[in-house]
Amino acid sequence: MAAIDPRERFDAVMIGGGIIGSAVAMGLAERGLRVAIADVDLSGRLSSSEKNAGGVRATWWQPVNVALCRASIAYYESIRDEVGFRQKGYLWLYDEATWPQACAHLEMQRSFGHRIATLTPAEVARRVPEIDRLDAIAGATFSPADGLINPNLLKEHYRARARAAGAQFLDRTLVHAAIVDAGEVRLQCWQAAAPLSDAGLTRLMTEDGPGAAEPGRLFELRASAVAITTGAWSDNAQRIFGLRNYSEAIRRQICLADNRAASFAAYGMIVDTSGVYFHNEGVHILAGYSPPDTPPGHHFTYDGEAFFIDQVWPRMYARMSCCERMRHVTGWAGLYEVSPDRSAIIGRAAPRIFEAHSFSGRGVMQSYGAGQALANLIARGEWGAFDAAALTRERFADNRLVFEELHI
Repeated sequence: MAAIDPRERFDAVMIGGGIIGSAVAMGLAERGLRVAIADVDLSGRLSSSEKNAGGVRATWWQPVNVALCRASIAYYESIRDEVGFRQKGYLWLYDEATWPQACAHLEMQRSFGHRIATLTPAEVARRVPEIDRLDAIAGATFSPADGLINPNLLKEHYRARARAAGAQFLDRTLVHAAIVDAGEVRLQCWQAAAPLSDAGLTRLMTEDGPGAAEPGRLFELRASAVAITTGAWSDNAQRIFGLRNYSEAIRRQICLADNRAASFAAYGMIVDTSGVYFHNEGVHILAGYSPPDTPPGHHFTYDGEAFFIDQVWPRMYARMSCCERMRHVTGWAGLYEVSPDRSAIIGRAAPRIFEAHSFSGRGVMQSYGAGQALANLIARGEWGAFDAAALTRERFADNRLVFEELHI
């Protein structure tokens, strides 16, 4: 790994090289800026984008979220084979309480050119015969342009384009302090001498264990601007710059299950009235559920078969009799970075400091649109065609919340 020349000065440095940091880096590098990306683990062993369920949709209830997702989906369509984008749609089931709210947002969603069909319970059963228990379904929406994507392939696509435009990615690099003055930002960095052990990475990034010390070197990065794109660890980066952190990291667990009685390969993502969501994943079914009482924290312990049996299987079996013999195979835990209104925080955080984080589970879905938006703001001082002005941090102080109800 080539060392950074201490005399070298970048136009922008990303702190965090996950899917958002990589998307912003691509946008900046392709606008002619000299860009560096610092990340403690570019392989993403604990990255939210690597532990993602892969859903992509524009069926949101806030216009800015629909707009950023629509812009991203249009881009994913242009590279569908490279990133494994499968537009098999989203089928969302609503109960009596939420169905009127869903209907109230249809006109707004369709105003962005997003096709959405409404279905009666009987039409749901005809579309997906496996759904044979229609209790509590008041109605459903089906959005055919939504679907599933491979988050890792999408992240690597952004990185490849960023590197081709001259961006430098610095692996095993932790930013631990910063000095901001009128002319530049000086980031104090530590770089591990070798790939981090699992224990060392755990020590740096989570609350699950103490880890072990790792050897490395200290150096400095100098830049005109810095962007905080560290996802669920953005609280640490914000602390470096004295910024108020509004968001919390929340554990989300996903199961892989075997169900030989039925295949869901013909369908995209299905979201039940109970909140469980699922889709086919190779020979298995990927299913997730977000208990509302999950405490915040950087925790990655997966609760295993007990979580599947207690939280996921009963909800799926209550909806589909074909899931009676469904069996747990494996699973994992990842993090959402959840903001107070469940929408991302994007924009200028302070002089020379920018941010794009707290996507509340929407990072992969909005990564292209958000990356282009922040790249425009940093490079040109304006949002341009990707207007994310509603998502700046000022909205919390000004009580202009962009609350996103449709959230799993």
